[in-house]
Amino acid sequence: MTTRVIGYIRVSTSEQVEEGHSLDAQRAAIEQFCTSRGWELVEIKIEAGISATKGDRPALEALLEAVEQGLCDVVIVHAIDRFYRDLQALLKALNHLRQHNVTFISIMENLDFTTPWGKLALAVLGTLAEI
Repeated sequence: MTTRVIGYIRVSTSEQVEEGHSLDAQRAAIEQFCTSRGWELVEIKIEAGISATKGDRPALEALLEAVEQGLCDVVIVHAIDRFYRDLQALLKALNHLRQHNVTFISIMENLDFTTPWGKLALAVLGTLAEI
């Protein structure tokens, strides 16, 4: 059975959106990561010009709904701070993924967040993302 992946990419400023390279770079990294493993990239959810600290993030909400519906096995982001910039919200989202047996991968950090060291690194990286 093929591993089904949903990617999530985000830029927070309209300047980044207009430049286009940030979204394109994140998309390319996720596509390459999936291709190199033979995984099926089902979809990439995109938040353009939306801050990670704002509550209204429709693409993220759609991603979490897709997880609940069993539409993916893995969620991939380019970097943790593209997903969340609030440690408590990050941990809550990762717990939601875990409850639905969905693996979380952050390409830049390249860590296994299911191990004790990975969990420690996640807490540190999540805290740094708040800064």
